[in-house]
Amino acid sequence: MPRSQKVRLLIMAHTDDPELSSGGTIARWVRTDKVYYIITSCGEKGTWDAEASVYDVAKVREQEAKEAARFLGVKKVIFLRHQDGEISEVKTLKVELAALIRKLKPNTIVTYDPWSRWFHPDHRATGWAVIEAVMIARDHHFYPFLLEVGLKPHRPEEFYLTPTDEPTYISDITKTLEKKIESIRLHKSQLGQLPNWEEKIRKRAKIIGEIGGYEYGEGFYQMFI
Repeated sequence: MPRSQKVRLLIMAHTDDPELSSGGTIARWVRTDKVYYIITSCGEKGTWDAEASVYDVAKVREQEAKEAARFLGVKKVIFLRHQDGEISEVKTLKVELAALIRKLKPNTIVTYDPWSRWFHPDHRATGWAVIEAVMIARDHHFYPFLLEVGLKPHRPEEFYLTPTDEPTYISDITKTLEKKIESIRLHKSQLGQLPNWEEKIRKRAKIIGEIGGYEYGEGFYQMFI
């Protein structure tokens, strides 16, 4: 008897982060499960071109995100469009995320490990907001207006936190590494700022895979809720 279809939700700050962190795992999940992305920032400041229009950068980033997600088979990308580099200032973020968690009802949430020692501030802020959002999403008495608009509590089963200094779960991406690489390649506007990115991705996947006994892998800190 086939297992029931699961919902996997990736909550990331920037448009290329799902594929960079978890592209091989996503490519595995879409075969049997529904996968969604939430992107918290526009990513409009992440360019080395001082003359670039931040509006145009954000527009291109979103289009590339949609193309990469479509290539992998992701069901939908939800853009929250907060300002890049200022996610920690968004006081409503945890409630926005809690509402979407209640709506999408994910079994699994993938986000950043806020305890990791190296971090873009938006990654750290998004990771903390997600952890707080799950508490809000699962309990009846937080933000009662969520119930009033029909969003009933939902408790996800697990977190996958990435990148992490202490991976407790290694996802075997031996058969999906090339799919990951191709999905990253669709973020064309960002590749110039990622020198030797493909070599680095392959090397890291090799190192992590060996930890789990695989040819290639992606590492996560797995937490059960």
